[in-house]
Amino acid sequence: MTTLAHADRWTRCHRAARADGVAAALAELASAVLPGLLPCGPAGHAVVPEDVAAGTTRIWADGITVDRADCAETALGSVDLPGGPVLLQRHLAPAGVNGFAPAQRAAWTLGLVWLRLGLSEELRETAMRYLNGRRTGNSTLLQQQMVKSTVADGLIEHLEVRAVLTGIGPGELPDSSLNHLHAQITEADRALVKLLGASGYLAGGPGQVARVSELLAEAYCRPEERL
Repeated sequence: MTTLAHADRWTRCHRAARADGVAAALAELASAVLPGLLPCGPAGHAVVPEDVAAGTTRIWADGITVDRADCAETALGSVDLPGGPVLLQRHLAPAGVNGFAPAQRAAWTLGLVWLRLGLSEELRETAMRYLNGRRTGNSTLLQQQMVKSTVADGLIEHLEVRAVLTGIGPGELPDSSLNHLHAQITEADRALVKLLGASGYLAGGPGQVARVSELLAEAYCRPEERL
């Protein structure tokens, strides 16, 4: 598949993350890269929408595909988010399974960074709307110097991540580089959530979306390469 065709897939996934939330973006990515499969990370953890969890009979475990019936499955909970809930699960595949598909893994891991970038950019916009609507003295919170600096730092992180990703196809960046991009997104998210005060930590709120976004990186990055 050409880089241009891949770019269209990432654009759709990124747009879904910004406009429709985590569940829709994950469904878009899974449909584009791993149709009919339930994506799991290297330790078997999965963060997936309900329809993906319910509609698959095969597990994709960090590049290896196995029958779901052969895996030990554990439900770890669910998180209600804007746009629909996501399920947290763990599927342990039997030992000795072969059939690694590096192209699928490369496409999934790259798409996941685009997805998280979309969520983080929407978090930045949410924070700006919130801060611009709250006044202190004769100005809004958004006009305070330290607040503006934090928002600007988040924007810089987003622009840096986007600059690295633009024009890149699956497999063209090593895992270490992708994990560094995940770390940048996580750092931006944590700083932006703090700007929302207590409202950022409400159930189903922006802080919970950011936390699930961070869980995606934790679930699907290889442990020895996490930052």
